[in-house]
Amino acid sequence: MISIVIPAYNEEDNIGYCLNAFLNQTAKEQFEIILVDNASSDKTSEIAKTFADKLNVNVLGDPIKGRGHARYTGFKNSSGEIILSSDADTIVPNDWIEKLSSALYNNPEVVAVTTTCRIIDCDEKTNKRFNYFQPLAMKIYRFLFGYYWLSGFSFGIKKEAYIKSGGFNPNLNAQEDIDLSLKVSKIGKIIFLPDVSVIFSGRRFKAGLLRGLWSYLNSFLNWYFKKGQNAQLNDLR
Repeated sequence: MISIVIPAYNEEDNIGYCLNAFLNQTAKEQFEIILVDNASSDKTSEIAKTFADKLNVNVLGDPIKGRGHARYTGFKNSSGEIILSSDADTIVPNDWIEKLSSALYNNPEVVAVTTTCRIIDCDEKTNKRFNYFQPLAMKIYRFLFGYYWLSGFSFGIKKEAYIKSGGFNPNLNAQEDIDLSLKVSKIGKIIFLPDVSVIFSGRRFKAGLLRGLWSYLNSFLNWYFKKGQNAQLNDLR
Protein backbone atom coordinates (compact mmCIF):
# COMPACT_ATOMS: atom_id res chain seq x y z
CA MET A 1 0.00 0.00 0.00
CA ILE A 2 1.13 3.50 -0.88
CA SER A 3 -0.42 6.51 0.82
CA ILE A 4 -0.72 9.92 -0.84
CA VAL A 5 -1.34 12.90 1.42
CA ILE A 6 -2.87 16.06 -0.03
CA PRO A 7 -3.67 19.06 2.19
CA ALA A 8 -6.34 21.42 0.87
CA TYR A 9 -7.69 24.80 1.86
CA ASN A 10 -10.44 26.37 -0.27
CA GLU A 11 -9.35 24.52 -3.40
CA GLU A 12 -12.72 23.92 -5.06
CA ASP A 13 -11.33 25.28 -8.35
CA ASN A 14 -8.35 22.92 -8.37
CA ILE A 15 -9.13 19.75 -6.44
CA GLY A 16 -10.98 18.10 -9.32
CA TYR A 17 -7.98 18.49 -11.65
CA CYS A 18 -5.67 17.29 -8.88
CA LEU A 19 -7.60 14.09 -8.17
CA ASN A 20 -8.35 13.40 -11.81
CA ALA A 21 -4.60 12.98 -12.39
CA PHE A 22 -4.65 9.88 -10.19
CA LEU A 23 -7.17 8.03 -12.35
CA ASN A 24 -4.58 7.03 -14.94
CA GLN A 25 -1.55 6.24 -12.82
CA THR A 26 0.71 3.50 -14.18
CA ALA A 27 1.61 2.16 -10.73
CA LYS A 28 0.62 -1.45 -10.07
CA GLU A 29 0.59 -1.06 -6.30
CA GLN A 30 -2.61 -0.21 -4.46
CA PHE A 31 -2.74 3.35 -3.22
CA GLU A 32 -4.91 5.45 -0.98
CA ILE A 33 -5.40 9.20 -1.12
CA ILE A 34 -5.78 11.06 2.15
CA LEU A 35 -7.17 14.50 1.45
CA VAL A 36 -6.97 16.78 4.49
CA ASP A 37 -9.58 19.53 4.32
CA ASN A 38 -7.82 22.19 6.34
CA ALA A 39 -10.77 24.29 7.56
CA SER A 40 -12.09 25.09 4.06
CA SER A 41 -15.17 27.25 3.73
CA ASP A 42 -15.95 26.24 0.14
CA LYS A 43 -16.89 22.97 -1.61
CA THR A 44 -13.45 21.34 -1.55
CA SER A 45 -14.62 18.33 0.47
CA GLU A 46 -17.83 17.87 -1.51
CA ILE A 47 -15.96 17.79 -4.80
CA ALA A 48 -13.32 15.41 -3.44
CA LYS A 49 -15.97 12.98 -2.23
CA THR A 50 -17.40 12.68 -5.75
CA PHE A 51 -14.23 10.72 -6.61
CA ALA A 52 -14.97 8.03 -3.99
CA ASP A 53 -16.38 5.64 -6.59
CA LYS A 54 -13.24 5.99 -8.76
CA LEU A 55 -10.43 6.32 -6.24
CA ASN A 56 -9.66 5.19 -2.72
CA VAL A 57 -10.11 8.67 -1.27
CA ASN A 58 -10.40 9.39 2.43
CA VAL A 59 -11.42 12.99 3.16
CA LEU A 60 -10.36 14.12 6.63
CA GLY A 61 -11.54 17.32 8.23
CA ASP A 62 -8.85 19.28 10.07
CA PRO A 63 -10.20 22.34 11.91
CA ILE A 64 -6.74 23.59 12.92
CA LYS A 65 -5.65 25.74 10.00
CA GLY A 66 -2.01 25.57 8.90
CA ARG A 67 0.12 23.75 6.37
CA GLY A 68 2.17 21.94 8.98
CA HIS A 69 -0.85 20.70 10.87
CA ALA A 70 -2.62 19.55 7.71
CA ARG A 71 0.36 17.51 6.53
CA TYR A 72 0.93 16.18 10.05
CA THR A 73 -2.68 15.02 10.21
CA GLY A 74 -2.54 13.34 6.82
CA PHE A 75 0.70 11.50 7.49
CA LYS A 76 -0.53 10.43 10.92
CA ASN A 77 -3.57 8.78 9.34
CA SER A 78 -1.71 7.08 6.49
CA SER A 79 -1.43 3.29 6.30
CA GLY A 80 1.14 2.85 3.54
CA GLU A 81 4.76 1.79 4.04
CA ILE A 82 5.58 4.54 1.55
CA ILE A 83 3.98 7.99 1.83
CA LEU A 84 3.86 10.45 -1.05
CA SER A 85 3.07 14.14 -0.64
CA SER A 86 1.39 16.50 -3.09
CA ASP A 87 -0.79 19.61 -3.02
CA ALA A 88 -4.37 20.33 -4.04
CA ASP A 89 -3.27 22.86 -6.66
CA THR A 90 -0.87 20.37 -8.26
CA ILE A 91 -1.29 17.95 -11.16
CA VAL A 92 1.01 14.93 -11.15
CA PRO A 93 2.09 13.01 -14.30
CA ASN A 94 0.72 9.50 -14.96
CA ASP A 95 3.94 7.80 -13.84
CA TRP A 96 4.36 9.88 -10.68
CA ILE A 97 3.51 7.14 -8.16
CA GLU A 98 5.51 4.55 -10.09
CA LYS A 99 8.68 6.63 -10.34
CA LEU A 100 8.73 7.89 -6.76
CA SER A 101 7.88 4.53 -5.21
CA SER A 102 10.36 2.66 -7.45
CA ALA A 103 13.16 5.00 -6.41
CA LEU A 104 12.42 4.17 -2.78
CA TYR A 105 11.85 0.43 -3.25
CA ASN A 106 14.99 -0.09 -5.34
CA ASN A 107 17.46 1.92 -3.24
CA PRO A 108 17.83 0.63 0.35
CA GLU A 109 20.07 3.56 1.32
CA VAL A 110 17.51 6.13 0.12
CA VAL A 111 14.87 7.18 2.64
CA ALA A 112 13.17 9.97 0.66
CA VAL A 113 12.87 11.36 -2.88
CA THR A 114 11.89 14.79 -4.14
CA THR A 115 11.08 16.21 -7.57
CA THR A 116 10.73 19.44 -9.46
CA CYS A 117 7.72 21.39 -10.70
CA ARG A 118 6.71 23.74 -13.48
CA ILE A 119 4.04 26.38 -13.99
CA ILE A 120 1.96 26.96 -17.11
CA ASP A 121 -0.67 29.48 -16.02
CA CYS A 122 1.36 32.72 -15.90
CA ASP A 123 2.61 34.78 -18.83
CA GLU A 124 5.10 33.05 -21.12
CA LYS A 125 8.14 34.89 -19.76
CA THR A 126 7.28 34.10 -16.15
CA ASN A 127 6.60 30.45 -16.97
CA LYS A 128 9.95 30.02 -18.73
CA ARG A 129 11.95 31.77 -16.03
CA PHE A 130 10.35 29.85 -13.18
CA ASN A 131 10.64 26.51 -14.96
CA TYR A 132 14.35 27.10 -15.52
CA PHE A 133 15.01 28.38 -12.01
CA GLN A 134 13.14 25.77 -9.93
CA PRO A 135 15.32 22.68 -10.62
CA LEU A 136 18.41 24.89 -10.46
CA ALA A 137 17.33 26.10 -7.02
CA MET A 138 17.07 22.49 -5.86
CA LYS A 139 20.69 21.87 -6.86
CA ILE A 140 21.92 25.13 -5.31
CA TYR A 141 20.20 24.23 -2.04
CA ARG A 142 21.89 20.82 -2.10
CA PHE A 143 25.28 22.50 -2.65
CA LEU A 144 24.75 24.96 0.21
CA PHE A 145 23.18 22.71 2.82
CA GLY A 146 24.31 19.21 1.87
CA TYR A 147 20.88 17.69 1.17
CA TYR A 148 17.89 18.18 -1.11
CA TRP A 149 14.75 19.70 0.31
CA LEU A 150 11.50 17.74 0.23
CA SER A 151 9.04 19.85 -1.76
CA GLY A 152 5.56 19.50 -0.27
CA PHE A 153 4.01 19.49 -3.74
CA SER A 154 5.96 16.34 -4.75
CA PHE A 155 8.03 14.07 -2.56
CA GLY A 156 8.02 10.53 -1.21
CA ILE A 157 9.35 9.01 1.99
CA LYS A 158 9.54 5.62 3.67
CA LYS A 159 7.15 5.65 6.59
CA GLU A 160 9.69 4.24 9.02
CA ALA A 161 12.06 7.09 8.14
CA TYR A 162 9.30 9.66 8.56
CA ILE A 163 8.48 8.34 12.03
CA LYS A 164 12.13 8.13 13.02
CA SER A 165 12.71 11.74 11.95
CA GLY A 166 9.94 13.02 14.20
CA GLY A 167 7.70 13.98 11.31
CA PHE A 168 6.12 17.30 10.42
CA ASN A 169 5.99 20.09 12.96
CA PRO A 170 2.23 20.75 13.26
CA ASN A 171 2.88 24.27 14.56
CA LEU A 172 4.49 25.53 11.35
CA ASN A 173 2.32 27.32 8.80
CA ALA A 174 5.13 27.47 6.23
CA GLN A 175 8.47 25.76 5.54
CA GLU A 176 7.11 22.62 7.17
CA ASP A 177 8.57 20.60 4.29
CA ILE A 178 11.99 22.27 4.64
CA ASP A 179 11.88 21.62 8.38
CA LEU A 180 11.12 17.94 7.75
CA SER A 181 13.91 17.75 5.16
CA LEU A 182 16.51 18.83 7.69
CA LYS A 183 15.39 16.13 10.13
CA VAL A 184 15.22 13.42 7.46
CA SER A 185 18.68 14.30 6.10
CA LYS A 186 20.17 13.32 9.46
CA ILE A 187 18.91 9.73 9.24
CA GLY A 188 19.27 8.84 5.56
CA LYS A 189 19.78 9.86 1.95
CA ILE A 190 17.41 12.14 0.01
CA ILE A 191 17.64 11.97 -3.77
CA PHE A 192 16.36 14.33 -6.45
CA LEU A 193 14.44 13.10 -9.51
CA PRO A 194 14.82 15.95 -12.03
CA ASP A 195 12.98 14.03 -14.76
CA VAL A 196 9.78 13.96 -12.69
CA SER A 197 7.93 17.26 -12.92
CA VAL A 198 4.49 18.12 -11.58
CA ILE A 199 2.38 21.06 -12.71
CA PHE A 200 2.15 23.58 -9.89
CA SER A 201 -0.19 26.55 -9.60
CA GLY A 202 1.57 29.78 -10.53
CA ARG A 203 -0.94 32.00 -8.75
CA ARG A 204 1.69 33.24 -6.30
CA PHE A 205 3.66 34.62 -9.27
CA LYS A 206 0.83 36.47 -11.01
CA ALA A 207 2.09 39.76 -9.57
CA GLY A 208 5.62 39.06 -10.75
CA LEU A 209 8.19 36.28 -10.48
CA LEU A 210 10.53 38.11 -8.12
CA ARG A 211 7.72 39.09 -5.77
CA GLY A 212 6.50 35.51 -5.64
CA LEU A 213 9.98 34.10 -5.06
CA TRP A 214 10.59 36.67 -2.32
CA SER A 215 7.56 35.41 -0.39
CA TYR A 216 9.15 31.96 -0.26
CA LEU A 217 12.65 33.27 0.50
CA ASN A 218 11.39 35.56 3.26
CA SER A 219 9.49 32.68 4.81
CA PHE A 220 12.59 30.47 4.62
CA LEU A 221 14.80 33.11 6.24
CA ASN A 222 12.35 33.46 9.11
CA TRP A 223 12.33 29.69 9.59
CA TYR A 224 16.11 29.38 9.35
CA PHE A 225 17.11 32.24 11.62
CA LYS A 226 14.13 32.35 13.97
CA LYS A 227 13.50 28.62 14.30
CA GLY A 228 10.08 28.71 12.70
CA GLN A 229 8.77 31.91 14.19
CA ASN A 230 7.01 34.18 11.70
CA ALA A 231 7.51 31.66 8.86
CA GLN A 232 4.32 32.50 6.98
CA LEU A 233 2.95 32.29 3.45
CA ASN A 234 -0.17 34.33 2.80
CA ASP A 235 -3.25 32.53 1.46
CA LEU A 236 -4.14 33.67 -2.04
CA ARG A 237 -7.70 32.31 -2.23
